[in-house]
Amino acid sequence: MSVGLRPNKTRAPAQRRDDASYWDAVAERLRTQRHYLAPALARIKRDAYLSLIERWAPGQVHGRILKTDAFEEAFGEDALVPALARKADEVVVAEISPELSALARRRLGETRIGYAAADARCLPFASESFELIVSPSTLDHFTDPADLQRALRELRRVLRPAGRMIVALDNRSNVTYPLLRLAAWCGLVPFYLGRFYTMQELRAELESAGFSVEAETAIVHNPRLFAVGSMLAARKLRSQRLERLLERFWRRAQRLETSRWRYRTGTFLACLAVRRD
Repeated sequence: MSVGLRPNKTRAPAQRRDDASYWDAVAERLRTQRHYLAPALARIKRDAYLSLIERWAPGQVHGRILKTDAFEEAFGEDALVPALARKADEVVVAEISPELSALARRRLGETRIGYAAADARCLPFASESFELIVSPSTLDHFTDPADLQRALRELRRVLRPAGRMIVALDNRSNVTYPLLRLAAWCGLVPFYLGRFYTMQELRAELESAGFSVEAETAIVHNPRLFAVGSMLAARKLRSQRLERLLERFWRRAQRLETSRWRYRTGTFLACLAVRRD
């Protein structure tokens, strides 16, 4: 998931920010506001994920793919499922919120996509059901950090032996992390942000859950507050030319993935994890 700058005046009860009713409320609010992420930034995010998926799981997947939430498919041009559906026999989206699933289904209308009402901490699938799992910043929205380990163990259970999982979490090493936390505290983030991770912490969590980490990187090199703010400014100025210039600029920033600074500039940490038996 990504961040769009829009005051969030309706705050969820502090005690539960990771259950179905909370995410249903988020879905309703964003659906009404019709605001999630600037289309240009959404496309950049989508392309970064799809490039990573093709690099770490190239070609066709002979079996089923699991995606761990429907947020992108419900709202933005960063939807991954249409491309995943062309890559596999079937794609299943596990989504805790019925509202988000319904919005995604209406937007996409794809025939080879299944939607399951599912909490990542307790998945309703048989063991060893999927060849590939794609989890794009789903598991960093828990109120209890211990739930990350519960979710990872469930994902390992439903992954076939030697199956691959591409998992991304919010990056605490990003230089703009303190500003993002401040924005969330001020109500400028449209959903709850859970714990952010360092790469060392993410690797340790995956290995503890029974995975081997075969590759790692940081992706989406758009400082969220600055990228979103710049696009909103261009939109308010009604300048399509400025929007195109900004999109080219933020696309070129993706080259930072190959630099020594990638863990300081990347929005998400990403790992290729293989089930260890």
